[in-house]
Amino acid sequence: MTVIPGEGRVPILYGNQAMAAPPHHTGYLARPDAVDRHPAVAITAGAEPTAGIRTLARHLARYGYGAVVPPGSRVELTAAVDALGGAWSEWSHPDRRAVVGVGLGAEWAIGVAGERRLPLVLIVPSPTPSQLPGSVPVLVVGTDSAPGSGVLSGHWVTSRGIGTGFWDDASPDYSVAPATDCLARLVGFLDRHLGVAAAA
Repeated sequence: MTVIPGEGRVPILYGNQAMAAPPHHTGYLARPDAVDRHPAVAITAGAEPTAGIRTLARHLARYGYGAVVPPGSRVELTAAVDALGGAWSEWSHPDRRAVVGVGLGAEWAIGVAGERRLPLVLIVPSPTPSQLPGSVPVLVVGTDSAPGSGVLSGHWVTSRGIGTGFWDDASPDYSVAPATDCLARLVGFLDRHLGVAAAA
C-alpha cells in the first residue's frame, strides 16, 4: 500500500492477528511495512474489533505505529500490551508503548495503562472517568462532558453538539472537523510520548 498524501507517513501492513496469549483468539494488527521495531499501541473498545476501530488502527500505522486490537476482554488487552516488545518484539519496541481506550473500553485502558505506567488516550470514554492514573501522560477526547471534580490529571479536549461516533467514518455521527482534530491530537500525543516524530 502506498502512502496517501496527507494521510500518513509510511506504507502499512494490516490484517487479522493471533493474539500472544492462550487461547490465541484472533485480533487485528496494523503496522508499518518495514523490517524494524516500531512504537506500538494496544487499542480497546471493550469488544471485538469493529470496522471503526480497525480503521483507527490503520490510521495510526500510517503514522509509524504498530497498532493491535485484541478481542474483547481486559485479560486479552493486558496480554497484548505485555506482548508489545515481548512476544511481538520483531515489530514492536519494548520501551515505546501506549494504550488507547474507546467508549466502553476506557475503563480497561485506564487500568492497564496505570498498572504498566504507559501513556493513555481515551476517546469518548463512557462513562466519563472519575479517576485517571496520575503517574502517566493522559489525553481525553470527549463530547460535551468535562472532567469531574475528582479527576486530577490529563489533558481534556471536549466538543459540544456531536455524537459519540464523531471520530468513526462508518458512524452516522461522523463529523469531519472534530474527527480530523481528534486524530491529529492522537497522533501528536503519541509522537510526543513515544518519539516517532523525533525518530522520523
